Amino acid sequence: MTTRSRFAAGVLTFFDRTTRETVLPVSPVFFEDDFLGPALNTTKWTALDTGAATEAVVADLANGAVGLALDATNEVQLAGISWNDQRTLALNQGLILEARFRLSVLPSAASVIAVLGLQGDHNAAVDTVAESIWFRADGNGQITVESDDTSHETSKVATGVTVTTADWVIGKIDCTDIADVKFFINGNRVAEGTTFNMSQVAGLALQPVARVSKSAATSVGTMQVDYIRAWMNRA
Repeated sequence: MTTRSRFAAGVLTFFDRTTRETVLPVSPVFFEDDFLGPALNTTKWTALDTGAATEAVVADLANGAVGLALDATNEVQLAGISWNDQRTLALNQGLILEARFRLSVLPSAASVIAVLGLQGDHNAAVDTVAESIWFRADGNGQITVESDDTSHETSKVATGVTVTTADWVIGKIDCTDIADVKFFINGNRVAEGTTFNMSQVAGLALQPVARVSKSAATSVGTMQVDYIRAWMNRA
């Protein structure tokens, strides 16, 4: 690992020059889960679980990861993690979220939707979540991004990134300008030609989320999340 440092939005940030992973932001408010250990940390996360879906730490995987898996049962399923609507991340305090993840089983049909990012209150229907900023995959390995602050909605903007089951990606959501939220994959800005405006409520409170869901069908999909980090200013 080749670690370098820089000031980003006024925060001293250490990062891996090769992978672009943020190793440590020296920020007043910092959250991290690397999903190490024998089980999902339920003091940090609440499982979003419907049907035969599963949320569990992946056994013996280097670096640790949580697996969010749908199986082939013909039923509505949801596998996910969030803060159970405990919304303590403030949009206008220089909020940044970063996560490393892969689609270890690609969504096999359009009925399967995987998202990772930030949201307001949970809703089982992913498109009914009122406030959201996240990476998304619908029925395949093509990654899109979208945002919605109830007034400005931007849906499924292409990133130009398509993943296979072997591809780990580092996704970052930079909310330091709430009228122009920026998305990055592996250090490269994506969907740069689109303005993602989240300024409807400046101090909007959010929570992290990672989830895979489907309507009643035999389709499958699994997302593995290596880490989630979020940081912001105290005020």
